[in-house]
Amino acid sequence: MLVTWAEATGGAIIPLRITAHNACPACATRTDEKAAQSCTTCKGEGRIVREQQTYKIRIPAGIRDGQEVRIRELGGPGKHGGAPGDLYVTVHIID
Repeated sequence: MLVTWAEATGGAIIPLRITAHNACPACATRTDEKAAQSCTTCKGEGRIVREQQTYKIRIPAGIRDGQEVRIRELGGPGKHGGAPGDLYVTVHIID
């Protein structure tokens, strides 16, 4: 993510567009791994649906170039209906 020097020193809320891979609706709730692997909708991957959403990401004041911001539960979904992970965004300062 690119931020200006003013945004990095003072903090900011930056929009970030993310393409998410959501859990397969056909097999996400199956607990039997062999049955999930034979799913014809996602071919055992457990994720197929893609959605684009825009989130407002808070950049803390005083962030340095190359630091990462963790966004909870916006990472990829867990296999076979597991909880989503965290998304880490690397901040780069431009000017």
